[in-house]
Amino acid sequence: MNDPAPIGPPEVLAALGASFRLHEHPDVASPVEVCAALGVPLERTVKTLAFVTPEDRLLLAALPGHARLRYGALARAAGVRRGDLSPADAGRLARAGMRPGGVCPVSADRAAVVVFDESVGSLGRVHCGSGRPDSSIEIEVAELIAAVPTAATAPIADLPADEPACRAVE
Repeated sequence: MNDPAPIGPPEVLAALGASFRLHEHPDVASPVEVCAALGVPLERTVKTLAFVTPEDRLLLAALPGHARLRYGALARAAGVRRGDLSPADAGRLARAGMRPGGVCPVSADRAAVVVFDESVGSLGRVHCGSGRPDSSIEIEVAELIAAVPTAATAPIADLPADEPACRAVE
């Protein structure tokens, strides 16, 4: 008998009573593609990068869509060595109810370590991954963060000095 597939982020959020909207769109893999598909500003997206530790623990880093991750800062915030971070593969994401291109800071993996960049909390209403590359979640960032009660907040992102731009995807 096969184990049932883990529930995805929308189901986790619904079970918590969070208020959000699910937006369907063509498969996308980057925040720029999301903002082009949905017509939302890039600075109103939260991208989530997924890693695994040597103990196979999922580590999720949530930062503004236009920011770059500071890997050393993430490792320190998560209490691991920088060299111990490996990108999560499709199989590891599937065990958390997600697929590549749709990673979300909210997951069915209760043991996941989630670190939000300190700037995310002031973003207001945002779009983030839904667990699938063909849909995104629109949610107030306060509800998104509240859905991960064990989340840490740390300065893990480098924000660009100039205004982000959402370019149409060719």
